[in-house]
Amino acid sequence: MKSINHIILAIALSLGLAGAITATAQPASAATNNSKYYKTYKAIPKVLRGTWQTKGYTEYSSLSKKKVRSIYTFKKNSYTMKIDFQGKRKTKTIHFLKKEVQDIDYRYKTKQYEIYPTGAAMSKRAYASILYLKPVRHNGKKAIASYPIVGKHIAYLYRK
Repeated sequence: MKSINHIILAIALSLGLAGAITATAQPASAATNNSKYYKTYKAIPKVLRGTWQTKGYTEYSSLSKKKVRSIYTFKKNSYTMKIDFQGKRKTKTIHFLKKEVQDIDYRYKTKQYEIYPTGAAMSKRAYASILYLKPVRHNGKKAIASYPIVGKHIAYLYRK
């Protein structure tokens, strides 16, 4: 009787161990493995780090006639967005901390970096939109193309 209990226990343990190994070695479905579509970063990639600004003043949005100069400073775990309004209006500076940047992805198909600042405080929510950034060469200089969420106006940011 003891030997039968030992055999049953050994079979149960081996089946449980085999099931645990196969469950961790393979994804649950093909939809959960997106490594061929994008790469996720824990910190802002080195190619984006530094201070970047638009050349001159451009339209703030297609609905607004205001002109602004955008300045972005990317650090390892945070970034600052500075909006310099043309004229007498004050400059608006918004700093996104590490805890306010939820995801940083690189999409292989479009060759763009995507930064999601979704954990922003209430005062920053109006400026907390997804950044679509692509390192490019524009007018013979290194630049970052900033693609809008809606519309077609691409803003080029040059190293300051």
